Amino acid sequence: MVHHPSIRLARPPSTFFDYPPAHEPASIAPAPFPFSPFTIPEEVYTKWLDIKIPLYVAVVYTIVVKSLNKYNRSRGGKPWAISKTRTFFWLVVLHNVFLAVYSAWTFVGIIAAGFGRSFVAPWKWSEGGLMATIDSMCKIQGSKGYGNATVYDSSPNVNLWLSSHPTTHQLLESHPPSALTPGRLWNEGLAFYGWIFYLSKFYEIIDTIIILMKGKQSSNLQSYHHAGAIISMWIGIRYMSPPIFIFVFFNSGIHALMVSSRVSSIPDLR
Repeated sequence: MVHHPSIRLARPPSTFFDYPPAHEPASIAPAPFPFSPFTIPEEVYTKWLDIKIPLYVAVVYTIVVKSLNKYNRSRGGKPWAISKTRTFFWLVVLHNVFLAVYSAWTFVGIIAAGFGRSFVAPWKWSEGGLMATIDSMCKIQGSKGYGNATVYDSSPNVNLWLSSHPTTHQLLESHPPSALTPGRLWNEGLAFYGWIFYLSKFYEIIDTIIILMKGKQSSNLQSYHHAGAIISMWIGIRYMSPPIFIFVFFNSGIHALMVSSRVSSIPDLR
């Protein structure tokens, strides 16, 4: 009798809601060049995923922005002197051009990683159809192919990587998934583009600095968006969460369009 795969809905394990979260599994750094566009040293990759970095930056950023909003109100929204200089203008132009190009590069890269190399189309019945599509989107570690994924079991007294392949079910206690194994989303680009995108959230704080230096107010939406984006990207990359693909995909695409339109509207200084 042929076994047909099915979709099952269930509650997530209670360990998902433990606080503070477990330190394992460690985030797997992207493979070095030539498997990735360039090599990210593993020690650098790991260092920037220290929880203290995004937490401290987000808290300090929020406090400083609130303070400078109050300062700008006390001055009646008068622009800072430096914001009227030609140097400031061209630095803003360069900032926006760089951000537009970077966002477009990330958008193209993450599309190629997900839709080009990782996700199985639901109409490919020979590869598993819709079930293979769900498998490729939700299980982003291990070998390519439906049922070949490697997942981390965070259940009490387990906390090990497991191969979900029915014929090769095994514990991988000392051998987490290799960064060199192709075919699934993490190794195909999410680890690489996602980590750099996480760092870009720190750089985007410059947007708020520009607004404040012009004497304007940074809205609550913008302030909490930047702080929240830093924390959200940290969570997604630190714990190798599949949904972070959606954040990178949409956010980079929207930023590419938004910042490009901002650049095109810059007035001519002649």
